[in-house]
Amino acid sequence: MKTALVRILAVLFLFVVAKFADAGDFVSVAFTSTETPPTINIPNDRFLVIRNFTQVGGTTRGEVMATLLSGVNPTVKILDAALLDPTMSPEVINNVIVAGPAIVTASCDPSATSCFITYRKGTD
Repeated sequence: MKTALVRILAVLFLFVVAKFADAGDFVSVAFTSTETPPTINIPNDRFLVIRNFTQVGGTTRGEVMATLLSGVNPTVKILDAALLDPTMSPEVINNVIVAGPAIVTASCDPSATSCFITYRKGTD
């Protein structure tokens, strides 16, 4: 119990301190449901790798949606947030790759404390 509490406090500290961080090519953004969610524009000759999308608290999971800019502009859900909860075992977070042209948006559950996304744009 004590170890789980320390882990949750460490994650909350990162959310509070690292509102926006840049580690080389990867970009990390922490946000809540009351803030404007991140919107990522992917040009035609690029792709997007989402490495991490987590959520602290909440009753439903946040989601990442992609709107394709070629053809009929379908919008699809590509990723649900992994929940950070000390009472559950850790969830596996897989990389997701989205090819451009597209617009990717992330949303956070209104009852969640915060959400955190890490991504990188690459070239073809």
